[in-house]
Amino acid sequence: MTKSRKQKQKKKDFLRKKLKVGKPKEKASNATDTSFVSKTISIRNQHLDQDPHDLTKRLTLLKHHNINVRKETLIKFQKSIPSIINSRLMTPLLTQSIPLICDESQQVRQGLIDLIDEIGSRDAEILKLHCNIFVLYINMAMTHIVTQIQADSTKFLSHLLKFCSDEVVRKSWVKLLNGVYGVLGWGQVGKNESASVVQTKKRNAKYVSIHLSALYTLVEYGCQDESARGDNDAAQSLEHTSELRNPYLIPEYPQPFEHLKLFTRELKVKDAAANGANAALLSLATQDIDTRRAAFSEQFLPIVRKQIEIIIKEGGECGKSANNLKKLLAKVFD
Repeated sequence: MTKSRKQKQKKKDFLRKKLKVGKPKEKASNATDTSFVSKTISIRNQHLDQDPHDLTKRLTLLKHHNINVRKETLIKFQKSIPSIINSRLMTPLLTQSIPLICDESQQVRQGLIDLIDEIGSRDAEILKLHCNIFVLYINMAMTHIVTQIQADSTKFLSHLLKFCSDEVVRKSWVKLLNGVYGVLGWGQVGKNESASVVQTKKRNAKYVSIHLSALYTLVEYGCQDESARGDNDAAQSLEHTSELRNPYLIPEYPQPFEHLKLFTRELKVKDAAANGANAALLSLATQDIDTRRAAFSEQFLPIVRKQIEIIIKEGGECGKSANNLKKLLAKVFD
């Protein structure tokens, strides 16, 4: 009797059950009931304010391998600038974002330009404190092997000059001129002074115009004082006000004697005469406007006048930019 019962149970497991229309399928013997009933649902409140700790964690995303992540992170920080402009987050933000000048994506580079404009419009002093790092990476971009990165390098220079022109021309006058000349295909002083015009013609006319505009701004701030750049009456009133506020001639910018290199250690360089005029110019302190004018007039002016005459004859947008630069040179040096 027992044996026949076991056989029936085994046989029952292998029987195919017939499903009837309108009736649900029977549940399996090992099915677990997961249904539950809740009277209330508790949801945590969302924190809409910017959390500095949350933004600190996002700094590492600026080095993310995904282009969209880097771009969205720059946009996020740009929108957060009004709330973090006076916080300690600004220094690590600029330290992490400035290397993106040499980023492979044009969208990321444009996002960095927008971030620089946002910071500069809020507080230009923050950008002035990081001028050395900016100039370092702008020069790296000017000599970069990727053409698009090299072409966008003068965009960063123009935006940097807009907010901290005095700091830039005092510290890196000759270095930036060499970089702009190299991007334009005019060669560097002491190296390739007879660069062919064919190299310049191969470049995109749009980018050549941007480079010439950056050179115009660089020469304007480096070789002209405030009275020559703007309104004479406004400049005289500004000068009179500064004399009243600064009767003891306290420097208006930090580290006024940095060019003397009293507290810095540098790598030993060979004799400047052996390396040509370029090394001698790079070792020259360009703190005052007279030194910058003399250096530009002796080493750079003949090259730029020769090249812009060729570009003016070609016409177009580049010809307009070259003509504006020619007028500026005539105003400053003639």
